Amino acid sequence: MGAFFLGTAGKAVLVLMELNTPTVASRKVCTSLAFAWNAARAYTSSAPGGADEAYVGAYTPITRKLWVERASKRAGATPVQQAGEGRSPKPISVTYNFSTDRALQDMRRNPWGHLRVGRLLEDLDSLAGNVAFEHCHTGRGPPLLVTAAVDEITVRHPLQVERDIVVHGQVVWTGKSSLDIRMQLFQAHHAPQSSLEALFSFVHLDPVTGKAAPVAPLRPESTSDLDVFQQRQAVADARRAARQQAQLQQGGWGELQTVPPEAREWIRAARRLQELPALASLDAVLMPFTCQHNTFICQPQHRNTSGRVFGGFLMRRAYELAFATTYMFGGVRPTFQKVDEITFTRPVDVGDLLRLTSTVAHAAPLGEQQDRGRVVIEVEARVTKPEAVDSFVSNTFTFVYELRSRPGGQPLRLKRVLPTCEEEGLRCWRARQLLT
Repeated sequence: MGAFFLGTAGKAVLVLMELNTPTVASRKVCTSLAFAWNAARAYTSSAPGGADEAYVGAYTPITRKLWVERASKRAGATPVQQAGEGRSPKPISVTYNFSTDRALQDMRRNPWGHLRVGRLLEDLDSLAGNVAFEHCHTGRGPPLLVTAAVDEITVRHPLQVERDIVVHGQVVWTGKSSLDIRMQLFQAHHAPQSSLEALFSFVHLDPVTGKAAPVAPLRPESTSDLDVFQQRQAVADARRAARQQAQLQQGGWGELQTVPPEAREWIRAARRLQELPALASLDAVLMPFTCQHNTFICQPQHRNTSGRVFGGFLMRRAYELAFATTYMFGGVRPTFQKVDEITFTRPVDVGDLLRLTSTVAHAAPLGEQQDRGRVVIEVEARVTKPEAVDSFVSNTFTFVYELRSRPGGQPLRLKRVLPTCEEEGLRCWRARQLLT
């Protein structure tokens, strides 16, 4: 099994090691895979080059090293296995030696002395791509893999920048043309429990036609591997049923999604706040008033191995905007809890004008306590084409943060978020379900 160790000045070394890590069951997710080549981002198109200096940009040292390793395997590939043969799980790990490397600590520390989660998301994206590459690579040409979605990313224990971190990635399920990668982050003081878990969904495409191509089937080797495989199969079946239902609705055979009665009451309360602001309740805010924006040009230094904008970069920028939005909404510094869903609808190219919009979809105290609360943030990434007077959504992100009042300070004053239309009502309703 491959493992990268990150040391001073970001030097990473590839070694071989065997791990016997307990398998944790994946949780249920409800994301949809995007099977069109033009609606996903590539991981394995021709890279700028096979040398380390080919990847000059705003990447972490781990991301750069993972891409270089992937490029070298493509360049020196020899046929090793038929695509249709079953393959055993082949984990890959990355180690951050924070306990012995002060320079590395400083590189990954945020202003409050904690780990920069946004940079970690970049590395998770890169490592998941390498795991998928290892499983699909046969030596008969580089596999074309695209990320369809990132399912739930959950922090189980606070991440400490003073302690070493080991991140493991492994294929846990394969379908006809898709595969799921589970990522687990460990710190010794919480082992064998993982401190963070994530799941990435990939699709294997034919490099010539761009259509779905067969994936080498996974051959689970342990009872725990088989249990996770079966759970992910259930998720895949649910996704398929959801897609079929959506097709029926689009064809006029199904009923449109209705707004729950409680969400309709929220909309009526929002109308009262709009029409009678002096008389309406002061404990609420209209959903559009919670929005924050960030617009920028995607630079060449943000591209991935295919020449398009690196998905990990988009994840980090969305995370940082969501963090700032929560901070401004709650009045205290938030703590990251989880990513509920990230979708890759269309690719983002270098030179695109990208507009990120974050919105508070729901906020609520934790039980009867007034010193803690949780906030659900939605971030939409939209590519804008001024010359064409057009725009389209490229990505959507959903984050959950926790807020805590300062010891001895004022209790939290979380306002209710009121939707102003049915579309916002459905978004608020779905966000509320994340916290129940």
